[in-house]
Amino acid sequence: MNDPLSPLLRHFPLNVGPIHPAGVSPTASTAVTGWLYLLLRGPVQIAPHPPVLQPALLWLPAPTAHTLRPLSDDSTTVWSAPVDFGDPALNPLIAALPALCVRPVRKMPQAMATPWMLLVSEIGAAACAQREVLVRLAEVLLLMLLRQQVEQAQGQVGLLGALSDDRLRRVLNAVHAQPGAPWTLETLAAEAGWSRTMLATRFRAAVGVPPGDYLTDWRLRVARLRLAQGWAVKDVAEAVGYRSAAALSRVCAQRLGSPPTLWRSGGR
Repeated sequence: MNDPLSPLLRHFPLNVGPIHPAGVSPTASTAVTGWLYLLLRGPVQIAPHPPVLQPALLWLPAPTAHTLRPLSDDSTTVWSAPVDFGDPALNPLIAALPALCVRPVRKMPQAMATPWMLLVSEIGAAACAQREVLVRLAEVLLLMLLRQQVEQAQGQVGLLGALSDDRLRRVLNAVHAQPGAPWTLETLAAEAGWSRTMLATRFRAAVGVPPGDYLTDWRLRVARLRLAQGWAVKDVAEAVGYRSAAALSRVCAQRLGSPPTLWRSGGR
């Protein structure tokens, strides 16, 4: 399977919280999660970003402070919801995405326009399980937006650009899906169908770091995720490709400046 998003989404599922009307007065958010805005009518500004003048889906993937400012007194309709996409320090997609993703309704492909229309229709209906239906439709829209971000990143430097490249995607998918495998530059090159030199050159040019550094970084991201979930250090070490808890501890100390037990206890 050469799907660039599924291996990452298995580690970082995307969850939309309850969707509510956002109101028509300026609303500041300290944003402990990401945030979704559904602009149904009227111009708004999500400061400090530029105004949005037409119906659109707006997503702030990272938990950043912002202010919703309706730019019309009587014609603005916005619904909003928190979006949990995992810890930004661990989910590499959050850093790879724009600070504000905007998809105007008029530019939505049909596959995305259909759930948007269903969502708008559901907002206007007083039907059973409305809250659950709205959340599911919003999640579908965000997943489709994620797909489009990868498709549109072809040729760009960074994770999204690399995921849009067929051969690099094979390498990244392998690493993301199996962080505990005994990867070497040679086995990763085989995933791409390249020589070791070609992989090292192309990977660094596209992603910005050598394959080995990315592999180590990903293993530590997964390790921190599992430790926060309460896994034992020795089990985490095995799951991410280290022979012992001591080996994982050494890498954590070198790269993160702290032992794995700190992450298991919820420390930063």
